[in-house]
Amino acid sequence: MILLCSCISISLKREAVILQEAIKHPKSPLILLSTIGTLIIVTLVFASSTFLRPKIESDLKKQLHSQLSLSGLDETLIHISGRDVILMGTVKDKSEAEKAENTAKKIWGVRNVSNEILIEN
Repeated sequence: MILLCSCISISLKREAVILQEAIKHPKSPLILLSTIGTLIIVTLVFASSTFLRPKIESDLKKQLHSQLSLSGLDETLIHISGRDVILMGTVKDKSEAEKAENTAKKIWGVRNVSNEILIEN
């Protein structure tokens, strides 16, 4: 996240300099428009990664907890990073671990599922 913020900050500074030059010396309106477009895109990327990610993670976690509870697997621990899910905990047999993984994969918005559930002996 820090690296993303640094990259966005550097990009914004660079685009601001280009924009100032384009305004001072309006040789090509295309350069001015492309610079403004780039600034808008960078701003939207920053805003979405900063403000939307926690909401997406929270929504996915709620949906997954709900679906796992309905399947009788409410003891499964869930870690979510963006749209990636990591399932942890212990279950009685392999079929329960597979059921938890399949349940997670069916949730709309989940990109990847990593099944780290342990099987009790």
